[in-house]
Amino acid sequence: MAEREGGGSSWLAFLCGIVLVAIVAVGIVAYNGGMQPRETASLELNVPDVNINPPDVDLPEAPPIPVPEAETPAQ
Repeated sequence: MAEREGGGSSWLAFLCGIVLVAIVAVGIVAYNGGMQPRETASLELNVPDVNINPPDVDLPEAPPIPVPEAETPAQ
């Protein structure tokens, strides 16, 4: 079997392969329209300004606060 001479060519091939895959990926994304600016929807609501006065409500008096009874010792 022949011995391999030099080790730089395998690293060079590896880096070229990475660059080639990156170029293909960018080309696919660009072809599918991934690099075009996207349009955003705008929503406008025309709501009239309406002022409604709150009704006057006569509420009853609140019940008195319960007062705790004095504690008685247990017998």
